[in-house]
Amino acid sequence: MDDSDYDDVRERLVIEGLMDAISVGEIHSAFLFDNHEPKRSVSEAQQLTLRMIRDLVGEGLFVLGVPTRHGSFNAWDVPLDEAMAQIEAAYIDNFDDRWGWVCAAWLDQTDKGKELALQLYYADEPDDTDTQANPG
Repeated sequence: MDDSDYDDVRERLVIEGLMDAISVGEIHSAFLFDNHEPKRSVSEAQQLTLRMIRDLVGEGLFVLGVPTRHGSFNAWDVPLDEAMAQIEAAYIDNFDDRWGWVCAAWLDQTDKGKELALQLYYADEPDDTDTQANPG
């Protein structure tokens, strides 16, 4: 996998975080499939998924936890290494138990993540100075 694919998935996840929390299963699918066709091995998708979770949380863009029935989010109050060990136990060690890992952990966007997401989302829009300097 090249870095541009990893970066594309990262950007999509950061922007998607504006709308809702993101599950481990969603990240896994983003790395495993392209238009419903597998694009790499499961083990490679797993390693990329774990790397992405660690990167996004480590950069302070997301926190790990679980959503509640009432629409809020219960963030985990554990060190990142401990949280990653819990995710790895469910996701790698017990991969055959799909329902055990798909929603084992969720990522909820922080204010820092929202700020980056909005920058990325609006990056392709011309700003007012461009349209005023080149009106047509």
